[in-house]
Amino acid sequence: MKVLEKVLKSLCVVLFVEMAIVTFMQVVSRYIFGASFFWAEELARFSMVWIAFLGAAIAIAHNSHTNINFFVNLLPKTIKKYVEIAQDLACLFFVVCVIFYSWPIVSITMKNLSTGLKIPMGLVYISLPVSGFIMILYLLLRLYFKFTTRGKSIGGEQL
Repeated sequence: MKVLEKVLKSLCVVLFVEMAIVTFMQVVSRYIFGASFFWAEELARFSMVWIAFLGAAIAIAHNSHTNINFFVNLLPKTIKKYVEIAQDLACLFFVVCVIFYSWPIVSITMKNLSTGLKIPMGLVYISLPVSGFIMILYLLLRLYFKFTTRGKSIGGEQL
C-alpha cells in the first residue's frame, strides 16, 4: 500500500507542478506579450480536479478526513472501535454510491470534447470512479485491520 500511496502522491505533485507552470505561463503570456494560450486555463482546471480526488484517496489512507471525534474519544475502547467501523462502513457506502452514479456520466461524456484541449470530457469525470476505487481499497483494508486486531483501534494510523 505504501507503493500505491507513493504513486498517488507523486502524481499529485506532478499535476500540481504542471498546473503551476501552465498558470504562470498563461499570466506572463497574457500580461507581458498580450496573447494567451487557449488551452491553459482548461488544463489547469482539469489538473485541479484530478488533484482533489486523488488527494481525497490519500486522505482516506491516512484517516484524515474531517470528522468530529470529541465524543467518540470519550467512549470505552470497545464501543469506540464499533463506532469507527460504522464510520468506515458509512464512508464505504457513500463511495460506492459515488462510483455507481458517476460511471454513466463518464460513459456519456467520453463522446464530448473539451473546448480547448479537444480531449474527451470523460477523462476528467473518470477521476471520480478511479479515486473511488482507491478509496474503497483503503477503506476495506482499514476495516479488515479493525476486525483482525483484538481490542485495538487503528483510527488515525496510516495503512
